Amino acid sequence: MAEITRKELLLALISSGDQPRLSGLDLSGLDLAELDLRGANLRNTKLGGADLSYADLSEAVLRGAVLIDANLSRAKLTGANLTSADFTGANLHEALMSTAVLAGANFANARLTFAKLNETVANEAHFQGTNLNGANLTFAKIAGGNFVDANLSGADLSGGDLRGCDLRGADLTFANFSSADLSHTQLSGADLSGANLRGSFVSEADLNEAKLEGTIMPDGTRHE
Repeated sequence: MAEITRKELLLALISSGDQPRLSGLDLSGLDLAELDLRGANLRNTKLGGADLSYADLSEAVLRGAVLIDANLSRAKLTGANLTSADFTGANLHEALMSTAVLAGANFANARLTFAKLNETVANEAHFQGTNLNGANLTFAKIAGGNFVDANLSGADLSGGDLRGCDLRGADLTFANFSSADLSHTQLSGADLSGANLRGSFVSEADLNEAKLEGTIMPDGTRHE
């Protein structure tokens, strides 16, 4: 249960200046839609089930925050620090997360459809069962990430660092991995049908039982 109401929070934001400190508070279930929380300190804050749709959290610190089942659809998280935050089951449809730090964050079973994650730092992040259909992860650093059974169909991961990622059983149909580093990745059982691997690095990647129908291979040839 939230410690304060939306009205009390708004008053606190008005009096706090440019970088409000809300760290450690319990804001679970609150309606925080469309709020301006740019640069806010939300470290270890409980936001489970909260409505943060269309909220501006640019440059905010959410390190260790709990956002289980929260609604962040179309929220702005550009440059935010989301290290080790828990977004399990959260809705981040079309969220703007460019250049954010997601290292060690948990997005298991979350919805990040068409989210903008380009140039993010997401090493060791967890995306098991996550829906990333159509997401933009160009030039993202995701080494060691867990994408088991994730949906990355139509996602753009070109130029990304995916070294050592676990993509077993993932839906990678028509995803763009051009010039990405996929060395030492686990792709067994993944569906790469129609995916673009042109110019990618696949040294010691495990493609055992992966589906490659119509896949554009690293050398530019199309797999039959």
